[in-house]
Amino acid sequence: MERFARVAAEALGRALEMPLTAADLETPPDPTMGDFGYPCFKLAKQFRKGPPQVAAEIASKVVGLPAEISVRAVGPYVNFIVRPDAIASALLSDILAGSGLGTYGSLPPKTRGKWVLEYSSPNVAKPFNIYHLRTTILGAVLDRIGRFRGFDVVSINHLGDWGTQYGKLAIAFREYGQDLPSEPSIDDLVSIYVKFHKAVEANPALEDEARQAFLKLEQGDAAMTALWKKCVDISLREFDRLYARLGVKFDHIWGESHYTQFLAPMIADLKKRGILVESEGAWVVPVTDRDGKELPPCILEKSDGATIYATRDVAAAKYRQEKFAFDRMSYIVGGEQRLHFQQVFGVLRKMGFEWESKCEHVPTGLYRFKDAKMSTRKGNFVTLEDVLELARDRVKEILAAREGMNLSASEMEAMVEAIGVCAVFFHDLHSDPARDLEFDVERVVDFEGETGPYLQYAHTRCVSILRKARESGELSGDVVFNAQLLAGAAEGSASDGGVEGPAPFQKAEEIALLKTLGQFPLHLERTLTFAKASQLAHYLIDVTKAFGSFYRECHVLGQGPAVTGSRLMLVEATRRILAQGLGLLGIPLPERM
Repeated sequence: MERFARVAAEALGRALEMPLTAADLETPPDPTMGDFGYPCFKLAKQFRKGPPQVAAEIASKVVGLPAEISVRAVGPYVNFIVRPDAIASALLSDILAGSGLGTYGSLPPKTRGKWVLEYSSPNVAKPFNIYHLRTTILGAVLDRIGRFRGFDVVSINHLGDWGTQYGKLAIAFREYGQDLPSEPSIDDLVSIYVKFHKAVEANPALEDEARQAFLKLEQGDAAMTALWKKCVDISLREFDRLYARLGVKFDHIWGESHYTQFLAPMIADLKKRGILVESEGAWVVPVTDRDGKELPPCILEKSDGATIYATRDVAAAKYRQEKFAFDRMSYIVGGEQRLHFQQVFGVLRKMGFEWESKCEHVPTGLYRFKDAKMSTRKGNFVTLEDVLELARDRVKEILAAREGMNLSASEMEAMVEAIGVCAVFFHDLHSDPARDLEFDVERVVDFEGETGPYLQYAHTRCVSILRKARESGELSGDVVFNAQLLAGAAEGSASDGGVEGPAPFQKAEEIALLKTLGQFPLHLERTLTFAKASQLAHYLIDVTKAFGSFYRECHVLGQGPAVTGSRLMLVEATRRILAQGLGLLGIPLPERM
């Protein structure tokens, strides 16, 4: 369908005298309206006419379409319709090309721009909190899809491994380190950090000592550096274990400390150029947002000479542009940091970097918990593992109530992990990443409705149909595209074996499923354009619903070679799209459910 959408967009662009791509087209909510649509609301003011009138005029100007694509105005939309027989032949040949998942929807590697993605970015010496899951899995999805769609992606985990908190940890080690085991864990670091903050209530002078300790770290003090490195090593071991569980990898793991070598020269240069100005002992940059609205000044050097994370983010952006010459750089970071990135981007503009316009902040919302107890399970935070274990427990309850599973203990454990991770991931990715998200385990781990397990189950149903086809002898080996079968069936040739059936792809459910499968590349591109995994997640729900309608209304097996063969192609095409889409979302696929 992508090739048809591209042709339609180009023809529409010629009529409008403006460049358009397939990503500019929308998918009509009702498939009878068309396969692609272009809204004319924004053009109404320009044309000084109502959107339906504008749509009618534009549709009349679209020329040069191939015979298999037609155009018409439907209300305020210019809609394009592709002939089902053209879709069937072109689409199935593309999806079923190659073995395994094939390459449908992909573009040649590194044929598009350089895209730097910063995501996850947990703080060293603290547990992996649940709010880091949102940035981690969204970034990982954009990473995978970006590479799949031809971008030259560079993924960076920007660890929070620098700042005053390490001065606080230094004082905490001095006061309470003797009580720690020889090989402390992250939980041990948290425990002494909490003790430090309680001690500050009785002795505020400890805060000043912590600031001085961090200043020593910035100045290269050997003892402080050794302690800091110990905290980083403890944290990285824990993070690596969790990333392996989540299936997340990075090209570079560079903390804030990676850029400290560039800070002093940069600060000196900014002072020399008059970009940094003194304010109450600190050094700041007066900044505006991209619309020219004045923002609070961005502090780059505090009155005691220490830097802050904005300083390091400015240095990091400059370093990355010099190293990678990126075409796009996305920071997948919580929405509470919106002002911070506006200030950082403002500083970059003040420094004269035109590439600042290629930087974007992709904000994520917070987690809310329906169960009030859950929100305080470990004091004032919830870890990722808390949530995953809660989901796993619920999966176990559901599976234990099912009859006939007949799984070994290891098989059951693997299934519980796959479904539990899927449920948590999809619940997050299915929602708008910028909005806060409520976690209700009963709703998250549900095998029906718009949930991850629902999609996993649809995939296993496809696998089951294909397995039964092999057992019945109606399928030998793998499903492959068979143009001759489709052509013969389209002519209405009777099936053999005494069973006659309708020619394939005549029923509305077959055509609807075909068209839905063909939209896969378009939704991948929209996912990248809007930096929202919900674009792909919602699409996969649509695929599953279309497949459910097809499964109910169109018997697959026992319909004769022509019809059964064509429908098996549809089943295998659905399996591949679901497997590829869920794989790009980072969701595992159990063989059985």
